[in-house]
Amino acid sequence: MKFEHAAESLRDCFFKVSGPLDFNDPFECRGCYHHFDEALRKYVHQNFERLRFESILRTNSTTPELQARFTDEFLFKTYFDSASRSIDSSWVNAVNETVLMLCFVKERGLKASSDVLFWSHYADSGKGVRIVFDMPERPRGGIYYMKEVEYCEKVPAFDCRKMDSWLHGKEFQDYLERASHLKGKAWKYENEIRMIIPRRIPERMKRVPFTHLCPRKKDGATRYFVRIDYDAIRRVDFGPRVDLDQAVRLIQDLKREKGTEHIAFWQARLKHGEYIYAYEKVA
Repeated sequence: MKFEHAAESLRDCFFKVSGPLDFNDPFECRGCYHHFDEALRKYVHQNFERLRFESILRTNSTTPELQARFTDEFLFKTYFDSASRSIDSSWVNAVNETVLMLCFVKERGLKASSDVLFWSHYADSGKGVRIVFDMPERPRGGIYYMKEVEYCEKVPAFDCRKMDSWLHGKEFQDYLERASHLKGKAWKYENEIRMIIPRRIPERMKRVPFTHLCPRKKDGATRYFVRIDYDAIRRVDFGPRVDLDQAVRLIQDLKREKGTEHIAFWQARLKHGEYIYAYEKVA
């Protein structure tokens, strides 16, 4: 993360969370479906009278001759294009409206070559900061859970016939939950694990160990932040382009304001003769 954002988060222990629509991968939380035609025909048949009435009103079909054209097949063809577009966008929209996420990298198994990419892609081109946490899989109270990302060659298909009603039902909701931690194999180098947080948290559960949501107005929009206990921070790494004096000032501020006995501070340095980083401890 950028240095200024990391400094702010280290001081107040709030970290920005996002919905999948804010992520950099357009495939995020996208779905794939089978038997769409059959499911739509069933939906039209079960809701025929309502859909027919709505179509008559929408088209101002006042005569019996005009109204007679609204058969099952006519309504199926009418709704097919809009419904296919609807289901295409529904996967990601449904997840986006249900959960927020904070993305981490599993330190175990992280390759040195991937480390180079992370500093370039996610830490302001080496001018940012990496924060290492020791997080429980689920806090007391169960507000969030940690889920390892599953990397796939193809998007697993959902059988549309399993929906209780259009874009509803337990099978559909289970598929959406799985979609929140699926990505293509091209992203496997990230070794990602996600904190998944429901958008709507009961008031009685908003203050439990490690985390609660906090909405803030920034740049005219509402952004959401999650609180992570300061004691969960184990290490702070400064990027290779961070000014050392700037890093030391931040460490001194944290030591004075919060204490730093449980945190190790390091800085990434270009390793001589290799395309990897070496790390030096920052006093």
